[in-house]
Amino acid sequence: MSRGSNSAPNYNDLLKKTEHYDKDERYMAISDLCEALKRNAAHASAENNAAASSSSPQIDSQTERRICSAVLSLLDDSSNDVQTVAVKTLGVLLMTVQEEQVTEIADRICGLMLDPSKSALRDVYAIGLKTLVETVPDEMGNTVSHRLSSRLVNGIHTNSNTSPSSSPSSGDDKNSEEIVLACLNVLTDLLTRFGSTSNSIKMQHEPLLNATLSQLASPRPIVRKRAGTTIGVLATVISDTLLHRLVERLLDQIDLASGLGKSGKKRARIAHKTDGSKSLASSDLRAADTRSLIRTMCTVSGTVGHRLNQGHIDRIVPIFLRFCDPADADDEDYDSDEPMDSDDVMAGMGEEAAAAMQIELRESCFAGFESFVLRCPALIRPHLDQIVYSALAYMRFDPNYTYDDDDDDAEDNDEEEEEMEEEEEDEYSTEDDMSDEDDDNNWKVRRSAIRTLTAVVEATKHDPSKLWIDEFAWRQNSEKKTTVAGALVNRFKEREENCRVDIIECFTRLLSYTVSASSAGVLVLASCTSMDDDALAASGAVVVDLRSNVSSAIVKATEKQLSAKKGGERSKSSAIALLSTLCLAPGGIGSSEQISSVFRHVKTILNADDDANTRRHSAVNSKSLKLEALCLVRIMLSCKKHDAADIKNALLPILLSDICKCVQEDWYKVISEALRVLMEIPGLLVLGSATKAEKDEVATSLYDAIEPRLSEHDLDQEIKECALSASASLVSILHASLTPDQKNKILSLLLERLKNDTTRIAAIKTLSRVGKAAKSSEDLELTSVMNEALEQLALLLRQQSRSLKQSALECIDTLVICLPGSDFDMDEGLFDSVLKDLGEIISDTDLHLCHLSLSASNSILKARPSTGALVKSHVLPASLDLSKSTLLQDPALASLLNLLEQMIASGAIGFDELQKLLEGQMAGGGSKGSKQVISNLAQCIAAIALASPAANQEKFIKSTISAIKPSSADVEATQLNLLVSGNFGRKVDLSKMKGVAENMQKIYFESFDSSNEDIKHAAALALGRASVGAIDPFLPALLSALEGSSGKKQYLLFSSLREFIHCYRQTEGSDLSSSVPMLLPPLEMNCGNDEEGVRAMVAECLGALACLEPKAILPVLKKLATDDTDMKVHIHWTVGNAVKFAIGGQINPTELAPFMPTFIELLKEDDLAVKNVALLMVYSAVHHAPQLVVGIMREQILPQLYELAQLNMERKIDLGPFKHTVDDALPLRKAALSVFSTCLDKCPSSLDIPAFMPVLAKALADVEDIQLQSHQIVHTMCARHPIPLVAAADSFVKALEKTVNKKKGQKTGTELERVYEWIKSGLRVMLAMSKLDGIAGAREFMDFADRIRKSKPHAPFLAAVENE
Repeated sequence: MSRGSNSAPNYNDLLKKTEHYDKDERYMAISDLCEALKRNAAHASAENNAAASSSSPQIDSQTERRICSAVLSLLDDSSNDVQTVAVKTLGVLLMTVQEEQVTEIADRICGLMLDPSKSALRDVYAIGLKTLVETVPDEMGNTVSHRLSSRLVNGIHTNSNTSPSSSPSSGDDKNSEEIVLACLNVLTDLLTRFGSTSNSIKMQHEPLLNATLSQLASPRPIVRKRAGTTIGVLATVISDTLLHRLVERLLDQIDLASGLGKSGKKRARIAHKTDGSKSLASSDLRAADTRSLIRTMCTVSGTVGHRLNQGHIDRIVPIFLRFCDPADADDEDYDSDEPMDSDDVMAGMGEEAAAAMQIELRESCFAGFESFVLRCPALIRPHLDQIVYSALAYMRFDPNYTYDDDDDDAEDNDEEEEEMEEEEEDEYSTEDDMSDEDDDNNWKVRRSAIRTLTAVVEATKHDPSKLWIDEFAWRQNSEKKTTVAGALVNRFKEREENCRVDIIECFTRLLSYTVSASSAGVLVLASCTSMDDDALAASGAVVVDLRSNVSSAIVKATEKQLSAKKGGERSKSSAIALLSTLCLAPGGIGSSEQISSVFRHVKTILNADDDANTRRHSAVNSKSLKLEALCLVRIMLSCKKHDAADIKNALLPILLSDICKCVQEDWYKVISEALRVLMEIPGLLVLGSATKAEKDEVATSLYDAIEPRLSEHDLDQEIKECALSASASLVSILHASLTPDQKNKILSLLLERLKNDTTRIAAIKTLSRVGKAAKSSEDLELTSVMNEALEQLALLLRQQSRSLKQSALECIDTLVICLPGSDFDMDEGLFDSVLKDLGEIISDTDLHLCHLSLSASNSILKARPSTGALVKSHVLPASLDLSKSTLLQDPALASLLNLLEQMIASGAIGFDELQKLLEGQMAGGGSKGSKQVISNLAQCIAAIALASPAANQEKFIKSTISAIKPSSADVEATQLNLLVSGNFGRKVDLSKMKGVAENMQKIYFESFDSSNEDIKHAAALALGRASVGAIDPFLPALLSALEGSSGKKQYLLFSSLREFIHCYRQTEGSDLSSSVPMLLPPLEMNCGNDEEGVRAMVAECLGALACLEPKAILPVLKKLATDDTDMKVHIHWTVGNAVKFAIGGQINPTELAPFMPTFIELLKEDDLAVKNVALLMVYSAVHHAPQLVVGIMREQILPQLYELAQLNMERKIDLGPFKHTVDDALPLRKAALSVFSTCLDKCPSSLDIPAFMPVLAKALADVEDIQLQSHQIVHTMCARHPIPLVAAADSFVKALEKTVNKKKGQKTGTELERVYEWIKSGLRVMLAMSKLDGIAGAREFMDFADRIRKSKPHAPFLAAVENE
C-alpha cells in the first residue's frame, strides 16, 4: 500500500505484514498502520464537527480487535524500532477504538508490565501504559482508572521490599524494584490526569496513600524518590482528612530522628536517658529514610502548601530546624568528615556516605523552608526569624575553607588589602591546589540556604525594611550582629560560583524591591538631600540608610568580583546587575573614587579582546558581558543619582575612548548600546560644568564615532535609530563645539534618513530635538535644510499612519519657530501647501492631532505673520467648525484659543469680524443649547478680546454687559455674554474700568433671580471668575450676599465661591492667605446645612482652600470632624468630602498626613452616608497619595473595610401590587471593594491578603455589580498574588458556578447581552485561575472547571472568551 495514497487502507494486508518474519516488513507495516489510524481519527473528528463526508471509512469492531492484538503483540517484538512505532501507534489507536478495546488494552499492558518474567520489555510496557493514560479520551478516564488503580497498588504491595538488609545485586529484588518503579510512574500520570475527576480513584485514595507511603522505607533511593513524587501528586487530590493524616505520619517519622551534628547527638543522648523506647525507635530509622521523608514533606508543601494549617507549620518548622541547627554551622571545631555515632552509624553507613546524607538532609530541609515561605507566607510568619537565622548560618557553612570573617576591620589597611588581592588569584581556583576539596559538596547546603533567603526576600518584597533593620547574631555566642542585607554583602566572597551568583542575585533583588518600596512610600531611603535621620524617624517613616556603609560595602564587594582574575563570567554579570540596581538608590554608586574604580573595571571588560595578558589569565569575557557593562555605564550617566562633575571627571579620561571604539564592534547590540551611552554624554558635560576645551574634545570624539554609523546604509535598524538619537544629542547640546562642516554633514544625513521609509520617524524625532535646541541658540542654524525638511514633512501629513502624522506635526511645530528673518529665501508656496494640509487635519474626530495641527498653524503664523491670509483661508474655517463641537476640550481648546489670539495679534483678521464669526457659530444646528459649546465660544471670544488693543477692551466689555438681559427670551445669547464677561474679568482687573465692576455685580445678582436655570448657573460661574481679576469689589459683595441667602440662591453663591477658589488656584503666584479669614466663617457655618447640594459646594470650597492654605484649613477640618453637635452627621459628611477633594486636588501629603488618623475615624460613624464618604476619602488617598494611609491601613482602615465589604442592610418597600427590596449598604460594599482593588495596585504591602480572601469569596456571590468588581480583583490578583488565590480557590466555586449558570429567562435585547457578559466575566475568572501554579491542589475548583469545560451550553461562551 502506498502511504501517500488517499485511498482507504487495506487493514487485512497490513495486519498480515505485522506478523512477517522480516523485521523491516513489520516496521513498514506498523508504520503504515499508524498513519492509516491517524487518518481515520482525523475523519472521525471531522464527522463529529459536521465537516466530513458521510463516506469516510470506518473500522468495524472485529477489525479493531485484530488491530489491538497486533499492536500489543508488536510491543514484544525483537526489534527496538518496531517496538517504538508500536508504542506510538498505541497512542493513536486509543483515540479511535471503542471503550471495550481500551479496557482490554489497559488490562493486557498492565499485566505484561507486572509480569516478573517480562523484565526485558518492562520499559516498553511501562511507556505503553503511560501513553494509554495520557491519550485515552476523557470520557473513558473513570473506566481506565478503575481497571488500573487497584492492580497498580497490588503490584506495589506484592513487589515491595523495605528490608534494609536486602542485597542490591539480587535478581529478584532488582526485578521487583523495576515493577514498583513502573507502577509508581504510571500512578503518578494517572493521578495527574484523572485524580480529581475519576470516582474510581477517589475510592482508592487511602489504599494509594498507604502503598506509596510504604515505599518511603525502601532501601532503594530511586524508589523512595519516585514514591515521594507520587505522594506529591496524590496530595493534590486527596481529602483534607487524608492530607492531615499524611502530614502527621510523615512528621511522626521525621520526629524520631534526633538531628545532625553535635546538637543532634546531644538530643539523642537526652532522648536515650529520658525515653529508651523512643531511642530504640530512632535507631530503626535510617538517615536515608529521614531524607526521603523530609523530601516528601517538601514536595507535599510545594504542591498543597496552601492547604496546610497553622498547627502543621508549627510542628514542621521545629523538626526541620533540628536538622539545620545554626549551632552546628557556627561550630568552629566542626569537621564535615567527623564520624557519626548516632543514626547513621547504627544503620551501618560509611563515613563518606554519612557526610553526604547530612548534606542532602539539610538541603531538603532548606528546600522545605523555601516552599513554606513562598506557599504559606502567613502561616510561616511566626517562625520567619528562626528560619532566617538558620539560613544565614548555613549560607556561610564551609567547614573546609577559612574566609576570615572576623577580620573585616583589617581590610582598611592598604598593605593587607594588597596581600588579599594577591591571594585572589587562588581564591576561586579549581586546579590541583584544591584537589582535596574537589569532592566537597557543602556548597549544596549553602545554595539551599541562599535560596531560602531569596524566598524570604520575595515574600517581603512589598515591605523589605526588616531585612535592612532587624539584626541577627553573626555567630553563636558572638556579640557581633548583622542584618540580612549586611550578611549577604559580606558573603560576596563565596568561593563557589553557583552560590556566589545566587547571593549577589538575592541581594540585587532585595535592593530592587527596596527601591520600589521607597517609591511607593512604604519606607524612606535616606540620602544626602533628604531631611536628617531624626526628622525622618520623628515623622514615623521607616528609614533605610544606604549612605554610610552599605553603598561603599556593596561597591567594594562587587569590584572584587569584577577584578577577580579567575572569577566566573556569571559572577561578573551578577555584579554588574547589582551595580545597575544600586544606581537607582539615593547616592547611587557613591563618591568620585568609587565611580572611577567602577569605570576602571568596566574598561578592563571592554578591552578584554585587546589585552593578551587578560585573555590568558581570565575567563573569556563574552560579548554579552561587554553589553552589560555598557548598560551599567549608561545607567550611571542617566540615573541622576550621582554628582555630574564626578561622573564627567571619571568618564572622560578613563572610558570615553573605549566606548567610542565599541561603536566599531561587530555585534549590533553592543554597537547600539555604545551609541546610547554616547547619547548621554553631551548632557552630562552640561550638568558637570565642563570647560570649553573639554566640550570641544568630546564633541570631536563623538562625531568621529557617530558619523560613520549615521552615514552607512546596510545596518541593523536598531543601530540606525540609535545613531540618529546620538547625533540629535550631539548637535542639540554640543553644536557650539562642532565645525560648520560637521553640523551641515549631520543635517544632510538627517534629511537622507527622513526620506527613508524605515528611518523617517526616528529622523523626525531627531529633527524635532535639534529644532528645539535651535530655538534657544543663535549659533545653530537650520537654514541649509529648512526648505527641504518642511517639504518632506508636508508630504508626510498626507500619509495614513497616525503615528507618522503625529511625529510630523510635532516636528513642523518645532522647526517653524526656528525660521530666520524675512530676508531668508523661503518658498512661500510651501506654506500654502502646509497650511492647507493642516486645515484638513483639524477635526474633532482626533482631538490630539487637531491640537498638534492648531499648534503648528499658530507657530507658522508667529514665525511668518505674512501667512495670515493663508491661515485665514485654510485654517480658520476648520477652526470655527471645531469651536462649536461638543467634544472640544483640554489641549485642543487651548491650542484653538492660542491660534485665535495670534490671528488678532498678527492682524490676520480683525477683532470685530472674528467676533461676529464666533457668535455666528451659535446658530449652528447641532450646537444650539449645548452648555459645552457656549462655554467654549465664550472662552474664544474672551481670548480674542484680551488680544485686542487695550483701548478696545473697555468698549468691548461695556457692550457685552449691555447685551446681557436676564429676562431675555434668547437664553443662549445671555448665557454666552455672561460667560464672556466672567472669562474676560478673570484676566483683567475690572475695578480699573469706571462703573464696569458695579454694573457687572448688579447684573450677576439679578441673573440669580432668572427663571432659567442655565442663566443662573452661567451667572454664578461668571461672578466667581470675575472675582479672580478684581477681588476687592467682587469677593466682599459675594460673601455679604451669602449671609442673608438661603435655598437655591445660596447654592449659586457657593458655586461662585467654588469657581473663584478653583480659578485662583490656577493663577500663577496666587496667594489667598489674606482672604482666608474672610472666607472661613460662611463655610464653617454651612457645613451642617440641610441642603446636600449646598454642603457639597462647601466641601469643594474647603478642599480647594486646603490645597492653597493647608496650615489654616486642616486644623479647622480636624475640629469639625471631632465636634459632637446636633448637626454632626452633616458636618462630618462635609468634612469627609472636603478631605476627599483636597486629596484629589493634590494637597501636599506631608501637610495632610498628621491629620489623617482623625479623618479615618469617620469610618466608624453610624450614619451610612458618612461611612460612604469616608470610604471614598480613603479610596482617593490610596489612589492619589498612598503614603497617607499606608502606616494606618492595618490598624485603622482594614478592620472597617472588612466589616463594610460584607455589610448587608436589605429592606422591603411595599409598592402596592408588589414589593421592592432595597439594600442600603450596597454603595458601601462597592466603595470598600474599590478601595481593596486600588490598594492591590498602589500599596499591596499594606493589605493582609489571606484575611481578605473570605471577603472576596462573599463578594463573588453578591449582586451583579459587586460580582463584576470582584472578578476584576481576582484578575489582578492572578498576576500579583497567586498563592493566596490558590489557597482560597475552593471557596470561590459556589459563587462562580452560580454566575456562569445564570439563567437568561425571558430577557431580550440589552438585558440579555448583560446576562451574557455576566457569564463571560465569570468564565474569565475561571480560566485565569485555572492557569495558576498549584491550582491542581484545589480539588473543588478543578472539578468545577472541568464540568464547565465539558458543558455544551458554555462552549460558545468559552470560545468567545478564549478568542479575546
